[in-house]
Amino acid sequence: MTTTMTIDPFRFEILTHRIWSILEEGRLTLQRVSASPIVSQGGECMSSFYAPDGTMVLACSGHLRFAAATSQAIRALIDWFGESPGFFPGDQIFFNDPYVAGSHTYDQMVIKPLFHGDVLYGWTASSSHTADTGGQLRGGATEIFHEGIRYLGVKIIDRGEFREDVYKSIVEQCRDTVYVGLDLRSRIAANNVVAERLDTVIDQFGLDFLQAASDELIADAERRARAKLRSLPDGRWSSRLYSSARDKATDGPVVFPVVCTVDKRGDELSIDLTGSGPQMSNDQNSTLASTLAHVSVALTNFLFWDVPWSDGRMAPVSVVVPDGSVVNCTFPAACGGAPRVGQVIVSALGECLANMLYAAGEVEDVNATWQGFWYLGGPGRFYGGLNQDGVPVPQGLYDDHGGGLGATPGRDGVDTGGHNNIPSGGVSDVETIELHYPFLYFARRHTVDGVGYGERVGGCGSQRLLMVHGSNDLTVDFKPYAGVPQGGFGLHGGFPSGSGGVRAVLEPRPELLSALAGGRYPTAAADALDDGIATTWSPAASAKRVPVPEGWLLSDFTQGGGGFGDPLRRPEQSVRADVRRGVLSPRIAGLVFGVVLDAQGDVDAVATTTRRAELRQDRLTWDRLGSPPAVDRAALTTVRRIHDGLDLATTADGAAYTVCHYCAEPLAAAGDNYKLGTRYRTVAMEEVAGRPMPTGVPYLGELQQYACGSCGQLLATTVWVPGVDEAEHWHDIAVEA
Repeated sequence: MTTTMTIDPFRFEILTHRIWSILEEGRLTLQRVSASPIVSQGGECMSSFYAPDGTMVLACSGHLRFAAATSQAIRALIDWFGESPGFFPGDQIFFNDPYVAGSHTYDQMVIKPLFHGDVLYGWTASSSHTADTGGQLRGGATEIFHEGIRYLGVKIIDRGEFREDVYKSIVEQCRDTVYVGLDLRSRIAANNVVAERLDTVIDQFGLDFLQAASDELIADAERRARAKLRSLPDGRWSSRLYSSARDKATDGPVVFPVVCTVDKRGDELSIDLTGSGPQMSNDQNSTLASTLAHVSVALTNFLFWDVPWSDGRMAPVSVVVPDGSVVNCTFPAACGGAPRVGQVIVSALGECLANMLYAAGEVEDVNATWQGFWYLGGPGRFYGGLNQDGVPVPQGLYDDHGGGLGATPGRDGVDTGGHNNIPSGGVSDVETIELHYPFLYFARRHTVDGVGYGERVGGCGSQRLLMVHGSNDLTVDFKPYAGVPQGGFGLHGGFPSGSGGVRAVLEPRPELLSALAGGRYPTAAADALDDGIATTWSPAASAKRVPVPEGWLLSDFTQGGGGFGDPLRRPEQSVRADVRRGVLSPRIAGLVFGVVLDAQGDVDAVATTTRRAELRQDRLTWDRLGSPPAVDRAALTTVRRIHDGLDLATTADGAAYTVCHYCAEPLAAAGDNYKLGTRYRTVAMEEVAGRPMPTGVPYLGELQQYACGSCGQLLATTVWVPGVDEAEHWHDIAVEA
């Protein structure tokens, strides 16, 4: 729609905030009616408003990928069904095809055309996650057909009449009809609230003004997005992160990269995911629709958070996604794990944007990752079977909605602070989980060594230890251990994640029952293993789902935030405080931060000074990757700080170089890979973790560290998986002078 009405700015702001509050009311309505803990408490839902052609006008603070994806669904409905059967006042349409919109069949939406009289003036949509879609339980799918119901648009309400036939056709294909039915009705209720409230807006402001203001919201978002891009330096930034899946041929782990390259010129941003791994033979794939939705999430989180959340902000952005890849799978590939791939996409793009914003001096907007896992594999979070009351439990636990937030240049990350997909998310209460699932919690607490290490540490994730209780009919998905830090990045020397936590199924020994009878119980997997009251259990290699008998234990940990800067620059007393509050072990304090604590837990100042000097001196003995440029430091003039430890500097004749910020050591010509002018080493993951993988299988990844060869400043800590791709020393920053 296009209008020529003059927009009064005061009325425009009032209307914009009114629409936002209406959408928030719709989202909260959905949460109140929903039967899903992930929705009612976890916040995984969205209510949003669209123009007649499907362009998103405004979304509220729910699950961000839902709002971005629904634009595509509305456009598809218009194209496929605009003529037959057509759309009429009172209609509501159920949709959950991840090849068109959303990430997987569990992302479900109900879309309502909005009419004023006979005029279609827009659409509203409500979306949420419903874990039960029939089909196979999570973990075994190799085709989309295994993943349950998939509707490309069917009217659940036709001209105001609720379709009982359609309703039963949907819910009766699922295990828990009451749960699925309530979720479906919750979306209808949300749309009804939004539509009713928008009617009052039209009564107050008039339809012409609403349409004109909607156009202006979209145009304003584009203007503000372009203005923000113009304020940033031109250049190229790139990221390579990893995740893992099950190899169909070997039943072992296969590691794949997700590569993102951002090229910024003027007020345009190009995003290229070329170099990402091939399509997987299991469900660890992202459809194009899911990938584009996650690109929108990353841009909203890191760059356009202060731009109206409409499709207008995407106008200056172009995206290249290779066909047949893990980030653009070919139908009919399974894609139940698309959100996991999507989170790696968010992180990879987020790393590029964080470095770009730092080079622009926008340091308050810079964040290390919110998605750092030390490793994945072992038991997942998607359960099946019956709970203690005989009710089906085809749902998951979503403690990762309260993961650690990334560190910034000015402060530490927030412990168990949230999830970057869901600004208004949360985690379920333990008591609520115990009502829905056959579990008893021994503990849910912060993970020791769960922070990303750095001068500023990332936020700490949580760990949980629980016992199966009241059911001998429980299964969980199980993936082979990969031993690779996944989906996370640290910035400027900071680690991509902490190294704490155990993810495993634990078989109890008889000593556990006697300990419980005596009033003692473990609060972490390490306690149970060290005390000899449980042992780590591993299934046959081919097992995609495993039974967990009553009385057995499950241990898991959520993501931690990435660190920022050189850990040797962290104040000694801050490290001491981290140890005292239980998020850092004395071993990591000494190994990574160079802080030595005495028997009382206080800093040994002399030993710490010596230890830190030794660690910094050791960096000067690491291998040289190449020869730094032969440039007189005195002839260099700093132009821009592009990294906590790097400056862009020029000579009088205009030659530009990347140099160490702390000692002005030239590292490379501007635009070249600065890492090739540093000193370098690899660090075994087991050395940092201090323990092997839960079942003793070897780690596949290793940490790479790069330091200035003159002063020993740590410049980067990244992940490398030999044999997965050829580019060992990733070229991540190329800022133009």
